[in-house]
Amino acid sequence: MIETWIDTLKYIFDRFLFLPSLWPVILRWVYLLALCVWIGSMVFFSFFAAPSIFQTLPREEAGKVVSAIFPKYYWQGVVCGIVAFAASFVLGIRTRWNGLLVLRMILLGVMILGVLYSVLILQPKVHAVRAQLAAAGEVVATDPLRAEFGRLHQRSFGINAGVLLLGLIVVFITAFTMKI
Repeated sequence: MIETWIDTLKYIFDRFLFLPSLWPVILRWVYLLALCVWIGSMVFFSFFAAPSIFQTLPREEAGKVVSAIFPKYYWQGVVCGIVAFAASFVLGIRTRWNGLLVLRMILLGVMILGVLYSVLILQPKVHAVRAQLAAAGEVVATDPLRAEFGRLHQRSFGINAGVLLLGLIVVFITAFTMKI
């Protein structure tokens, strides 16, 4: 049944869409563009922008700037991830599915889930704790709110690092399987 569905999609792509021979090139370009923008923005923000912001501004102001950037950063990751996933899926339909393509799709899916968790679940918790800290004024380092903020920050850092690592693996798989 699935093979019939895939064959039908291949037939539609090959027969009815404008310049069928150009579609694989366009899909690869869209996939690569989405992946490069996503991974590139993660590298830039994590290794250049955030450290520079925290070196230049006082800690509280730097936290506000980074907090303002995070929603855009995460949603850009979600959009790029979905575009890369969709393009990779369609390329898989057009060609032959193999173990590396399936692995790439799984890794992209896990990356998207990590970013969605960060933006929809983790960031609201971070903002709530940050607001409580601001309302409390000066708190000592051993304060439970500060400890909770530290735990959430570590979780956010870990997820971001994990998504970046998976992204680098996806780039490697892409380079390994790419036909030039």
